[in-house]
Amino acid sequence: MKQQILLLMILGTLLSCSNDDHQPQTATIDMRINHFQNTGIALGPVLTLMVQEETEIGTENWTKFYSTIEGFNYQPGTIYNLSVKTEPINNPPADGSSMKYTLLEIKSTQEVDNETPFEIDLKINGENFITTDNGLKLLNKTNIDCNNLCNELENSLQNQDFVTGTFKRISNDEIKLIELN
Repeated sequence: MKQQILLLMILGTLLSCSNDDHQPQTATIDMRINHFQNTGIALGPVLTLMVQEETEIGTENWTKFYSTIEGFNYQPGTIYNLSVKTEPINNPPADGSSMKYTLLEIKSTQEVDNETPFEIDLKINGENFITTDNGLKLLNKTNIDCNNLCNELENSLQNQDFVTGTFKRISNDEIKLIELN
């Protein structure tokens, strides 16, 4: 009797250890990438892709995407429709994604007119994303033409915890502030 109980306990342990039903599996998803990046806070301030996945595609809902897509070379001013493979990462770093994203196919691209306005978070919870080391830039990457709003922008960044700007694209590495929100 003791041997049967011991055998059942061992079998139960082995079966529970080998059961992968709770592990996420590799999948292929559709993803849309917006024509501009936004700011976000990971370990520090970062630029994030704005994405829609699966049933969100075509809606007004865009999500900040803090991962990278292996094999994808994002260019501002273009909306991308992608097919992406997702794979779970075993033991991901505490500050990293639990999924790996790999580009399978660029299904379509759509160039967006430079006059199309878009919003970027310039300050979130006191974290300022505007750098002034070499002119006004978004995280030392994208040049900002503050237009006739330079004083208002400086004042907002100094006195508010949340600042959002509406922009138009001048080029792939320069944007023009048209309104502060």
